Amino acid sequence: MSDWEEENWDEEPQKVVRTPEFRKSSNNYYNTGGNGRQQYSEPERKRTSKVHNYREKIDIPHDCVGLIIGRGGANIQRIQNNYNVRIDLDKRSGSASIGGQNEQDVKDAYNYIENQLNSSSRNNNSVGHGKRTESLYKVEKHEDRVDKPSQEDTPNEVTEIDWDALKQKSKEASAARWAKLPPLTKNFYKEDYEVANLTAEDVQRIRYDNNNITVSRVFKEDGVSENIPNPVWKFEQCFAAYPDLLEEINKQKFAKPSPIQSQAWPILLKGEDMIGIAQTGTGKTLAFLLPAMIHTEYQSTPRSERGGPNVLVLAPTRELALQIEKEVHKYSFRGMKAVCVYGGGNRREQINNVQSGVEIIICTPGRLNDLIEANIIDVSSVTYLVLDEADRMLDMGFEPQIRKVLLDIRPDRQTVMTSATWPPGVRRLAQSYMSNPIQVCVGSLDLAATHTVKQIIEIMDEGDKYFAIQNFLKNMGKHDKAIIFCGKKTRADDLSSDLTIEGHMCTAIHGSREQSDREQAIADITSGYIKILIATDVASRGLDIDDITHVINFDFPRNIEEYVHRVGRTGRAGRTGTSISYITRSDWGVAKELISILEEADQDVPSELRQMADRFKSMKDRRANELSKCNFRDRNGSGNRGYNGGFRGGNGGGRY
Repeated sequence: MSDWEEENWDEEPQKVVRTPEFRKSSNNYYNTGGNGRQQYSEPERKRTSKVHNYREKIDIPHDCVGLIIGRGGANIQRIQNNYNVRIDLDKRSGSASIGGQNEQDVKDAYNYIENQLNSSSRNNNSVGHGKRTESLYKVEKHEDRVDKPSQEDTPNEVTEIDWDALKQKSKEASAARWAKLPPLTKNFYKEDYEVANLTAEDVQRIRYDNNNITVSRVFKEDGVSENIPNPVWKFEQCFAAYPDLLEEINKQKFAKPSPIQSQAWPILLKGEDMIGIAQTGTGKTLAFLLPAMIHTEYQSTPRSERGGPNVLVLAPTRELALQIEKEVHKYSFRGMKAVCVYGGGNRREQINNVQSGVEIIICTPGRLNDLIEANIIDVSSVTYLVLDEADRMLDMGFEPQIRKVLLDIRPDRQTVMTSATWPPGVRRLAQSYMSNPIQVCVGSLDLAATHTVKQIIEIMDEGDKYFAIQNFLKNMGKHDKAIIFCGKKTRADDLSSDLTIEGHMCTAIHGSREQSDREQAIADITSGYIKILIATDVASRGLDIDDITHVINFDFPRNIEEYVHRVGRTGRAGRTGTSISYITRSDWGVAKELISILEEADQDVPSELRQMADRFKSMKDRRANELSKCNFRDRNGSGNRGYNGGFRGGNGGGRY
């Protein structure tokens, strides 16, 4: 039971009035089934489709309805596309109608579905019902396995550990380990005359005009000068000495460096460690990639003698890793090769690509550790390390894998860390593994959504969400594209299949789908083949689809950080966008933080949302008051409420 349900409202909540168009039926679209899971029920709807000259009806057994629809509506959508037909399917009765302009297409689709049903029936009937064969294993008894105490007397003397000596030995062992590696060059920056002669006031003005950039040595030691390079405002000011790379940049038709690039490029080309704090869609990827290419190409040791890749980019998700690889391939520089290594991809193919010789490896932490342990990748040759979306990697529990990898990379490497936020975990990681880094922050360090997105909040009941989606899709423009975020994989699949049955071109993407399906889904919405992508938070970061016009939070995320990253999927690359969030009673715990985000971006805050935040605070205050009155000394759990009350004691406790 949720907190909202446990606590009574101080007053009857204000109900949201729905127009007849918005709420066509009093039946909730989501009903709770016997298993407690929220399930879809078929809404009442009217279709306005073109007249089909030919139509066939087919009855689908109840246990085969899911087979015909497919995961997220993929199968029924494939049949409709392959045979150029429209399939109307009632999921409750199993009655289906196949309509089309061509009689043969309709017959072919009918036969295809019939074959699928017959094949499914044969497979079900072929399951054997004979005796199950069981393998019997002998269980050996090892009564003497328990370790017995030694017969020898244990001395009572305690040996004192010389920690200073141990630390010194560790340093000497580390120095001996890395002494045989080739020399490393990190400074490739040739400062432009115009940039070098900027006054302090000019530097401050340029940074302020570039979205209020702030720059500092975040772990500055006392008495050490900051010595931070000045920002640039033209590509030539950084890359004039590298004309072939400058030519590749000009091919992309960029007007000028983005705010993060204007300050990051001088810092990274100079060989400094850097922490880049900026929202998604601000050009962080290119900010670290171009210096990485120069760093790799101009080392004194020839590539063939380095023993492995020079650049390692760690990313939290497959989608972000593939997006970075795609960005690398846009810039042809001195025959440099990159490979993307991630779980779910073809492992043998990835191994072959790595062993063929690459300069840049882009990977997820899990697959990287897998290939390191298999002696496929040797990271001791890495001299330029990037931890992209570091906050997301820590949120996903990758910190142990990251620390394990860092132990095997030479300590004098150049390290870059990017993040959208600056939580304690990221700060701790940076302090442990970076050398006097410069932090570049675009905008405020406080969590904030991009200001190029209009944020709309709609307060509604759970059962109204599907009707809201129908209403939105009905009014979508010809060139609009939308990502609809759901809280669970099953929810995304169910919504995708129902919208597909409604006739909408859409697909779902989440962690349980095959990697090939995920890549195809991204390719389809990027190309415009589909206009609607239904996703879980796997897509909330790293996807660089410039022309997404709308983000719909069908289920509001569990924390406000994910909300910010979801919103960041639209309004990218100088464009504007719209985010629409469906808020229900169960979301009242994040109402206060959401209000802060909206106010910071100068967005409208519904009065119902403020009331929701006030009621949540009142509930927390009441609970805190009751907590202070509880008797914690009763270890039997009786507390203040008798048998069912109080908190869990030694033998029981009750509900709160």
